[in-house]
Parts: sequence; C-alpha cells; structure tokens
Amino acid sequence: MKTIPILMPQMGQSVSEGTIVKWRKKVGDAVAADEPLMEVESDKITVEVESPAAGTLATVLKGEGARASVGEVVAMIETDQGGTEPAEAGAAEPPKETRAHRPHAGGDADQMMVSVMGEEDEGGLAMRLPELTRDWLSPFVLRLAMLNNVSLKELQEIRGTGRQGRITKNDLLTYLARRPVGATSLAQATGKPKPSPRDVEKLGQVVPMTSIRRTIADHMVQSIHTSAHVTMVHMVDMTHIVDLRNRIKASFEKRYGVKMTYTAVMIYVTARVLKDYPTINASVFGDNLVLRNEVNIGCAVALRDESLVVPVVKHADRRTFPETAQELERLIALARGKQLKREDVEGGTFSLSNFGAFGSIIGTPIIYQPQVAILGMGAIVKTPTVVDGQIAIRDQLYLSLSFDHRVIDGAQGGRFLNAIQTRTEALAEADLGVEQL
Repeated sequence: MKTIPILMPQMGQSVSEGTIVKWRKKVGDAVAADEPLMEVESDKITVEVESPAAGTLATVLKGEGARASVGEVVAMIETDQGGTEPAEAGAAEPPKETRAHRPHAGGDADQMMVSVMGEEDEGGLAMRLPELTRDWLSPFVLRLAMLNNVSLKELQEIRGTGRQGRITKNDLLTYLARRPVGATSLAQATGKPKPSPRDVEKLGQVVPMTSIRRTIADHMVQSIHTSAHVTMVHMVDMTHIVDLRNRIKASFEKRYGVKMTYTAVMIYVTARVLKDYPTINASVFGDNLVLRNEVNIGCAVALRDESLVVPVVKHADRRTFPETAQELERLIALARGKQLKREDVEGGTFSLSNFGAFGSIIGTPIIYQPQVAILGMGAIVKTPTVVDGQIAIRDQLYLSLSFDHRVIDGAQGGRFLNAIQTRTEALAEADLGVEQL
C-alpha cells in the first residue's frame, strides 16, 4: 500500500493559494486515475483537480470552503500501485537542473526568467535577478504585512522557509517578533485599536468576502504599493467607427458568428501600437525590465457574482480583426461560464478594462502586476465638439492609461496614447478586413 499526497495546484503566475469549493469524493470512496477529485477556485479561475493515480481517498485535510497555499497537502490517496511517485494533481515538477537556477517554480514568471537568463552563466543575469517575492506572497501574508505596516522591501529581506522559498505565516510572525523598535503596526500608528467582531456587528450586516474578492483586494493593494501609478487621459473621436459598426454589424455577425464590439476594435489597434513601444509591453522583476516577445492582451471581464477575471487574447498583434473579435467572445463566454482554463488567463503582457460598458466616462484602472500599464475605455458619448471652427456633435471616447512611473515617463505615456488615438481615428474598413461586407 502506497500513500500519495494531493497538493493544491499552481493556478496562475501570481496565484499562491486557492479555495476548495467542492469535494467530488468522500473519504473511503474509490478513485480512478485522472478522475476529478475536487474543484478549486482562485481569483482567476475555477479548476478541477484530478487524481494522479487509482486508489482510495484515505484522508481529507482541507474541507469545502477551506483555503490552502500552492503545494500544501489537502488530501491523501492510498493505492496498491508500486513505484508511483508523490505528485501534485494536474502539475508536474520541473527538472531539477531548471529549478536550481530559479528562486521559485511554476507559472509564466518562471518561463520568462528562463528565457531572460538565456545562456548567461552563474555570474550573469541569473545572479542579478532578485526573488519574485511579491508574486509569491499568499493573501494571508499580504494582509498580515499590511496590518503591521511591513513594507515590500522588508518582505523581500525575509528568508522564506516555505515550499520553494515562499514566505510563510510563521516566517512573517517570527520577523515581527524580532522587528526593531519603532516599526509599529497600523493600529499602533493610528492610535485606534482593532474593533471586535461584536463592535462590527453593531454597524450593520456582516457579509464575509468571497475567496475571489479577498484575493482581488489583496492583488489590487499589492499593485498600488508596488507601482508608482500615473494616469493620463486622451479623447478619441469614434464617430466614423460608430458609423461603420452601425452599417455592417449585422453582416459581420452573420459572416463571422460574433458581434463587432468596440472592445475588439481597441484590442486590435492597441496590439499593433504596442509593437512600437516595447517598454510598455513589458514586465518588471526587481531591478530588471523584461521586454516581452509576444503581445498578449488581457481583457477584464466582470462576472455575475461581482468578481473579475482577466482572460488573455494571445498573439493579439498577429490576429486579423475578425479573429480578434472571435477570440474575445470565446474567452468572455468561458469566463462567464466559469470554464476558463489555466492557459486562458496566463501570459498577459498588457491589459485593457472597458468600464464604459457600465456607463462610466473616465476611470483610473489599477495595473495588473507584473505588467507596467493598463488601458481603460470609457463609454462612447455624443459630445458637442469644435471641428474646423464649427460646433459638431461627435461620438467621443475617453481612453485612460495607467502606467508604472518607475518604468514609463509621462512623455512616453502621452506618445503611446496619441498613437492609439491617431490610429483609431484613421482606421479604415480595409484595416479591419471588413471592406467586402
């Protein structure tokens, strides 16, 4: 009889824990190899975790609703098969020779680090790249750090004892116990004690955050504390695009099977402009900037439960406009059906958020780490505008670019927005590949 641990899988580059939504099997049930054991939810996706071998579910260490860190044992399977290595369901360990050069393993960040290191020797870039600490902190550790006013710099100096060097709760508590005098917690700094649960209940109905909402909150706060956010806004004349869409949207949908959306138009245009601005299509790792080889644009999708996912249109610069529209609609359908796979949300190099769908005119989106910029689309509204000295009613769109000022200066951000504006306003039917409709 051999015992095999079932581990919480890695579900994305910046995901360090997940919530067990449902167990498909009970203790004592027989399990076939590759049979779904449980459903796990992160802030990005819900995935099924399959059994690595046939056997019996012997122990469940984490029940439904419990959270577990990536790599943490959540259950045990007993099997009669010999020679089976303990493995994480649905994930394979990378070769040892590869892991030896990396501070952490798993996800798109690792693939980027390997490609960046290239053929550098031990004294080259591999030695200069710092640990990707901020992408490997669990939401619990992030919250504990924020409550105690622990900076990102301090966190990077803590030696993690968790799996593959991650900082655990005990690592942070040990650091806090030995922290120099003068480094106070948030409650001490404000002079306000933490309210008790009973005090909070007096204020109104207490509704616990969902796992997705907690993780989104942690990622957003982490992004604000990591990047020096700056937002610029440009106004784009969309009149001819609106006229074009109204004229051909029925035939476009009939021919290609999807709707012609303004979001697809902006992804199509932005992908081509990004080719001329490599430092905006980039990622930050410590003191290093990685200029990405691919243009993969993530598009924020709001779900019915008020959560948010960011599926990624891969190779957006190589797709025709109809292909872009088809891929975007496919990803949105998967997101709203909670059927996104890991590859659907990984590898983004730039993001777009269309908050105009809810009527907002201008917004200041938060950067999706470790990217360095995000484009926000407001609602298209009819506005009186001066054209050739005359007042005219035009369809206007406000585009807001939030960027990391550590990497991008205002001049470059302005030029990038201006390039998108100019290209969009000059967009012709031939550029969209719909001149024959």
